[in-house]
Amino acid sequence: MARHLTARGVSDAAVDQVAAALAAGQRVEPGGRQQTAALVRLADLGAAAWQADGEVRWTGAMNVAAVFKASAAESERADEVERTRLTMMRHYAEHTGCRRSFLLSYFGQDYPGPCGNCDNDLTHTETAPAEVPFAVGTRVVSDRWGAGTVQRYDGDQVTVLFDEHGYRELFVPVVLERGLLRPAG
Repeated sequence: MARHLTARGVSDAAVDQVAAALAAGQRVEPGGRQQTAALVRLADLGAAAWQADGEVRWTGAMNVAAVFKASAAESERADEVERTRLTMMRHYAEHTGCRRSFLLSYFGQDYPGPCGNCDNDLTHTETAPAEVPFAVGTRVVSDRWGAGTVQRYDGDQVTVLFDEHGYRELFVPVVLERGLLRPAG
């Protein structure tokens, strides 16, 4: 339940306040959304631990300054992933190819399309990518974005969902020419 309540981030002020209180030995219980979000963030970072009785205790694994820095980095990472999700939804709205293929590949299924039933397929046909260096669903690694999963191809573009950086659309000829992706080992 606490994770659900914190789905939209946590303020730096709440993390700082709750971390300082826990580090000082004060009892902090889940209260409002931001306080609960701060407790969940501290537990995720290993700075605090939930007890069986519902109490949260400071672990001492990090100091308050380190917790604040780690929390800010996690917030930035989560914001980046959320921005890329919104970009993908915009791409769906503007997509001229098979919508079924787009949606299924977004959720990790390989469906080359066209389905012949969506609005786009009824008006025209989609062109297949020139070269597919990695199958949809393949785990890959990038020096810049780390590990990810190939989600879809759209013409000469490949969409990869990177674990730590969200969705990235890459131009296949450049990926091949510069070796930007390699199979995860």
